[in-house]
Amino acid sequence: MNSFQKKIVLVDDVSFHLLNVKERLKGRYEIYPAQSSEILFEILSNITPDLILLDIEMPGVDGYETIGQLKSNTKFRDIPVVFFTAHKDKQSAKKGITLGAVDFIAKPYNDSDLIDCIETHLDKSKQELKLNKLLFRRRLQ
Repeated sequence: MNSFQKKIVLVDDVSFHLLNVKERLKGRYEIYPAQSSEILFEILSNITPDLILLDIEMPGVDGYETIGQLKSNTKFRDIPVVFFTAHKDKQSAKKGITLGAVDFIAKPYNDSDLIDCIETHLDKSKQELKLNKLLFRRRLQ
């Protein structure tokens, strides 16, 4: 893996989805698959990803509760989270955005739509980081 590739954690309880997405994004990003919220937080104890793709429907801790835990933790709150789910209704999307998700991709998905979504939010995150550094430097002057 290229050490300059962006890191993405993919959280989904269905092995097929983990393998399928990892295969489709191979070579573009470092993908860290997690079959549960618990495994996500184990991964986060070792790396800070550039983006998290998060399923909603999972046994135990679901995606809504997981994003609540992420956004309430200062270490993780700025990591962009994209809900990646079979839920296609507007209420699920609205709830996810309200809880702090930056976007919502419905399964089944189109590869180019998924990559466009990821790239958009990685670019946005990079631009926000640059702006925050600039503002911080100006406050120091």
